[in-house]
Parts: sequence; C-alpha cells; structure tokens
Amino acid sequence: MNLRTAAGSARRPLSLVLLAALSPLGALAQAPAETQAAPAAQPGLAAAPAPGTLHTVTLQEALALAVKQGPDVAAARAQSAVAAVGLRRAWTAWQPEVTLSGQFVHTSAPATLDLGGFVQLVGGVFQLMPVNPGLVPPPVTISAENSRYATAQISQPLFTPAGVFLIGPAKAGAEAAELGALEAREQVLLAVARTYLGLQGISEMMDAAREAEQVALQRERESKAQLEAGMTVEAALLRAQAETAQARVQLAQLSGQYAQLQAMLGALVGEPVQPAPLETPAARWEIPSDAQSPWEDTFAVRAAAKAVKANEGKVTYDRFSWLPSVAAIAKGNYNSNTGFTGRTTSYDLILAASMPLYDRGQRYAALREDEARLAQAQAQYESARARSRASWVAAKANLEASQAALAQAEAQAQLAARVQQQVAAAYKAGVATSLELSDADTRRFLAASAAAQARATLEIRRVELAGAAGRIAASLEQEPQAAR
Repeated sequence: MNLRTAAGSARRPLSLVLLAALSPLGALAQAPAETQAAPAAQPGLAAAPAPGTLHTVTLQEALALAVKQGPDVAAARAQSAVAAVGLRRAWTAWQPEVTLSGQFVHTSAPATLDLGGFVQLVGGVFQLMPVNPGLVPPPVTISAENSRYATAQISQPLFTPAGVFLIGPAKAGAEAAELGALEAREQVLLAVARTYLGLQGISEMMDAAREAEQVALQRERESKAQLEAGMTVEAALLRAQAETAQARVQLAQLSGQYAQLQAMLGALVGEPVQPAPLETPAARWEIPSDAQSPWEDTFAVRAAAKAVKANEGKVTYDRFSWLPSVAAIAKGNYNSNTGFTGRTTSYDLILAASMPLYDRGQRYAALREDEARLAQAQAQYESARARSRASWVAAKANLEASQAALAQAEAQAQLAARVQQQVAAAYKAGVATSLELSDADTRRFLAASAAAQARATLEIRRVELAGAAGRIAASLEQEPQAAR
C-alpha cells in the first residue's frame, strides 16, 4: 500500500483535492469533525451531528482508542499470537512424552501351560511314574478367558536435531510476526491520523462554504433591493442567486464527504467519535534526523530481517537433520496373567537411538525448498529497505512542499479577503460592477478553502513523515510523559 501521495493543486475544486490527499487510506479510515451551525437546512443536505451527540476526542485520544479497541489492530495482534505459538511448538522437541494405555480382553480360547498333564501323558505312554510329583509346577495361565493389561510410558529426548536447530528459527519467526503486527498498527494509526486531520480540514472548508453562502445571500438581498429601486438589472439578481446555489452545492458535497469520513473513523477506532476543535494544540511527532537512518529502524524492515534469520535457521536444520535422535524411555507394565514370572507388574528402562539413513529424499526436497524461501526472504528484506528509504525521502519532500504551499495559500487568502473588502466598498460607491463583486467573492472562497486544505495537508504530511520512520505509536507513548 502506497502511503504517500503528492499534494494537490490549490486551484482545483478543493473538495476533490482533499479527497486526493486522503485517497490511499480512504478505504481504511475516516472520522467525524466538529460540527457548526448552518444558517438553514437545505433539501438533500446531510445534517451535521448536534454537539454532544458524539464523543469529542483529540488526535492523541483517537489514536489511543485505535490501539486499545480498533478491530484492525486487534486482528494484527491475534495474527502475531498465532505465530508466537510456533516457538512453543519448537520447544516441545525437548519435552517428555507421557502415555498411559489399558485393555480388557475377553477370549473364547484361553491358553494355559500344564506341565503336570504333560508329565502324566509321557509317563502313561512309557509306563513310568514320576519319582517326585511335588516338583511338577502347577498349571500356568498364559492367556485367561478375561485378561487386563495396562502400560505407562515416559520418553525423554536426550538429543534431537529439531531441538538443537529449530528453536532459534522459531524465535526469530515469532519476533518477525510481532514486528509485523506493530507495522500493521502503525499503518492503522496513520490511517486514523490522516482521516482525523482530513475531517478537520473538511470542517474548516465547510466554514468557508457557509461564509460564502452567507455572503451570497447578502448579495442576493442587496440585488433584490436595487432591482426594486430600479438601480440594477435582473442579471445581477440571477448571478447572486447562482452564487447562493453554488455555495449550497459545495456545502452539500463537503457534508457528504464528512459523513463518509466520519463513518470510517468510527470503524477504525471502534466507536463513533468526532475531532476536537481546530484550535486544539497539534500533536507532537517524534521525527528523527537523516543521520539516524530512520528507514532502517521501521517495523517492516526489522520484520524482514527477522524473517531472513528464521529462514537461515531452517536451512541449517535441513543440513543437519541426518544426526541421530537419542531418547531415554521408562515403561511400566501390568498384566493380570502372571505367566512364568509369577508377577503382574514389571518395568523396563530403555535407551533408544535412531538415525535416518534415507527418507525417500524428503530431507533433500525440504532443503531445496527452504533455500528458495531464504533467497525470497533476502530479496524481500532488500526490497523493504529500499521502499522504506523511498517512503522517508518522499514524506520529507512532501512535508517541505506542503509548508511552502501553506505559506502561499495563507498569503493568497489574506490578499483575497482584502480584495473582497475593497471591491465591496467600490460596489457600494457605484464604481464596481456586480460581476467584479461576484468574482471577488468567489476568489475569497477559493482562497479560504485552499488555505484550509493546505493546513490539513501539512498536518497529514507531518504524520506521514513520522509514519515513514515508524514513530507514530512511539510519539503517542511519549505524549503522557511530556505532559508530566
């Protein structure tokens, strides 16, 4: 996802310019702005929420809500938790295995060894009598009609290639997943900040549109009065009415964009909220210098580096998986048939070793597969570094351009306001036409809207620069400390 966009021209329709600045994350997040009273509800115009109906939050509070209860952040954390289970699974290679089994067997052919009957049979054939019948043992039951068996076994690995070589890769994989979740959190916070600031910009543009509507209504009333007095023609009244309609159309468009962003911001932070007033102090972002190479410290680059380390460990395991596995086994047995031992219980102590000689080529296939994955991870790591640096350079350039654009837009807004006052005074004195007055009103509205959009864009570029360094969440965590 490309998180940087070029600043739009201040001379375009300003509502479209603002959407262009927000478009990369418009599908992820949007938010409600401080509402202000309109002069009159127009048909088809979405009404702004009344003050107090929504929870008003600052930008820092909106970001904190997204971290705490945002569904996208929760999903990233859950994915990281799933990957962390792989480390616990790797440690199972050293953990013992304990099993307990039991059986009850009923047979229709019980087996018994009767040596006394055998001696009598031999003696009867050869007509011999046993010299000492007491030495003949009693019958021995090999398998009774109903038999019970039980076995308890514990197996403790003493050496296993998986336990030696796979714990490190599993740990690196879990760390990569955690860093990936933190990167996803950064992207969500960037979306929240862009949407929040965009809403504040739209709110200020709506103020300019309302002021333009008020001015157009005033011009309309003046044209009506002059027309009734015979001092002007109907063209002036029609022009004033067209300007009123145009201002209401702009206000309706901005209101629709506001409602869309408001719904998306609520989806990001987990509850309906609206931005604080524009005069609220701006957030302080932790922005490092170029000398620190901040693009190397982003969560995406660090996660890619951990992925390379994990894949290197898997390749090492594949190369040494031929080593033998050694285990100590203790087994206890119960047999309801005493047999020749005369005992129903016994135990066995076993030292077992196994070495794979040839496993149908599966080890070699796994080695080739993991080597390919290692090459892929290395390429992704280099790509992540390059993209992170490019994002940092672009964000810094966009910030500098936005600062220059804001200075120009504010100067133009001040100039347009003075020109409007001068033309209005000249019109009242009869030395300016209604067309010149209409042009001055339009230019002031465009300049005021451009300045509002430029201010919102500048704040967005600042948070983008912090996001390019992976410092949005860090700035949020340091804000309470700075307050103390």
